[in-house]
This record gives sequence, C-alpha cells and structure tokens, in this order.
Amino acid sequence: MERIDHEPLFDSEYFLDLLSFSYPIVWDDIWNASTGPVYRVNGASLDCCSLMLQQDIRLGKRLTKSLEFKFRLWQNEEKEHHDFHYQIELEQKLGLGFSASLFGEPTFHKEDSDIGFGLAYEQPQVWRAAARHTFVDFNFNKRGSTTQRYATYPASDDFIVAARPHPDWMVSTDIEVDSPLRREVPDENLTFSYRRTALNLTLRHAPPERFSRKLSYGYEFEAKGDLYNPVPAGKISLSARRQVHHVLAAVEGPLSDRDRLEAGHMLLLRAARADNANDGDLGLFYRRWEAQPYARWRRNLKPWLTSELAGFFSFGENRQRGANKAGSLLATVAEAKLGAGADFVFGPSGRIGLYGTFDMDEIGSQPFDGGNIRAMFLF
Repeated sequence: MERIDHEPLFDSEYFLDLLSFSYPIVWDDIWNASTGPVYRVNGASLDCCSLMLQQDIRLGKRLTKSLEFKFRLWQNEEKEHHDFHYQIELEQKLGLGFSASLFGEPTFHKEDSDIGFGLAYEQPQVWRAAARHTFVDFNFNKRGSTTQRYATYPASDDFIVAARPHPDWMVSTDIEVDSPLRREVPDENLTFSYRRTALNLTLRHAPPERFSRKLSYGYEFEAKGDLYNPVPAGKISLSARRQVHHVLAAVEGPLSDRDRLEAGHMLLLRAARADNANDGDLGLFYRRWEAQPYARWRRNLKPWLTSELAGFFSFGENRQRGANKAGSLLATVAEAKLGAGADFVFGPSGRIGLYGTFDMDEIGSQPFDGGNIRAMFLF
C-alpha cells in the first residue's frame, strides 16, 4: 500500500546485482536434495541503505505413522518484493497416496492471521501434485484494531507439480494466484486494490559426475492502486501494473577433480505502466530488457575451503515513455561485474560463504560494489 510504482527504484545495475548475489547451482542442488531440517540465508548490500535478505527454514517431525508436523519460514526482501511469512502445518495421510493439510500463520494482532488447507497426491520418487488455499487476514473485519476493512477479502491459491520421470531428470511447476482484493482506509478516503499471478517452471538434468543442465522460466503479473475519493491535499490516486518474464539457461559440472564451472544466461523482460487518475497526461510506460551472461569458477582449495571467481555481464535497453506532461527517456544498459569469494565448508552439515562484487566498468572511481554473505545448515 505504501509504494505503488516500483520502476523508478531500479538503476542500471539493479537486476545484475540480484543475479550476482544469487545462490550458485551447487547450493540449490544441496537444498533441493535435503529431506531433513534445513536453513539457509542470503544477505547482500544493494546500496547504502538497502539489504537484500533471503531466508528459508524447513522443519518437520512425524508425530504418528500418518500425521506429520511441519514448520516453514521464508523471507524475500529487496526493492521490489517484501515477503516475510511463517507457517505451522499438520499433514494427515489419507491413503492411496493422498494427504490433507491444515496450516496457518498466527500473529499477535489477530487481524493479520492467516489460515488455509491443502490437498496433495504423491507417488514417492515419481511425482507429487498439491493444491493449497490460504484465507489471508481472515479475522480482519471482525477483530480489526483500526477502521480499515476489506471490501473484497484477500485469498491466495498455490498449485504445485513436481515430477521425476528419470533419476537424472526433474521438472517442477508452481503457480501462485493472489485473488483481487479491495481494502478500505476510511481515515484517508483511500481504497487500495491488488491482484497478482506468478508462475515458475524448472527443468533440471543432473547426471552423476557430468555436466548438468538447468532451464527455468518465471512470469509475474501484478496490478495495484491507491484510489482517493475525495483526494486529500498532497495525495494522488495512482495505479500501476507490471508484467515480468525471465528465462535462465545454465550448465554446471566438474572441470577436474578440484574445479567446477557454472555458466549460464539470464534473459529479463519487463513491461509496466503507472497511471495518475487525477491527471491522465502524467501517465508513464516502462519497457526494459536485459541479456545477462555469467560464469562461476569454483575450486576446492582445501576440504574445508572452496574459492569462487565469477563474471557477470548485462546488455540491454531501458525505456520510459511519458504521456503529454511526463518526460521520456531511453537508456542503454551495459554493465560488467567481477565476483570473488570463498565458502567455508563444515562437512556435509553446513557452509558459510563470504563474497564481494566489483564494477569492472568503473575501475577508476569506486570499484567495490557490495558484499554478500550466504550460509546453509543441514540438521
């Protein structure tokens, strides 16, 4: 509700920063293969005042032969997304491969609590499909602490399918649909609207001791707005929508007994618009595309130490077209970064990585472009 149009926040380096700070494929493979309790965190400096912070915790405990307790916490915060959630869940096996779940996110203010249910079908080691529905802020209108109310209640639906047609192959898809909501703020004469759909597809081919392949596609649509009626002094009614596509193709594997290489290419396409309901001539249209090739060379220096040297590049175009009274611009995106760091490995149970990135296209000014700390622990 506080920020409707995010596009002005993204400078020419922003999306390449996110790629350079991302987990290596070898880290993702360890995470995805883990079946026990696991925790990982990724923190990176985006600028003087902003920190990209990603956290994920998965815990589980079987209570009976057919009943399991689960806990999940996930956080993804940067300049575009601000997600922080935790869920407690009970999953009951129903037989014939089916299971049902009841989950929730309790909060101190009851108005912010979520509750939901899920149904899943699984053939172990072959495939799993799940559908989950969340009633978001389900107590808000009845147990709210302010005059705010939902005119249309929020809800979220998730559909997940993961299949392993061959021991070396894995395919997964995840669709998340946040249904349209309307939240009224009478003290400010404000109605906030929101809806969102996100899709992720991943194809992974990982033969033992050979180069593996990863292909993924992501799509996100979001529309939201602040509508004032009447309009208070100093406020504007603003609506915005965006569509984002990103495609990643990568290979990863051993070069020698001590060396591994990950090489890939990310393609990013963004289209967005922001409209001022008080003055249609101030509308803005955004289009941005970037091609981002990259490579990571990882070398085992000691059983407890792995170094990484990486190069990240971005080529593209950033356009902003304004309506009659708004300005327009066309900027070329051309960035090059060097990443360097090391993983401290504590056997199979954990690792901590310390990294830095350097602007190769700004060597003469201030080359250091932010630090990055990653950690992962298997319990």
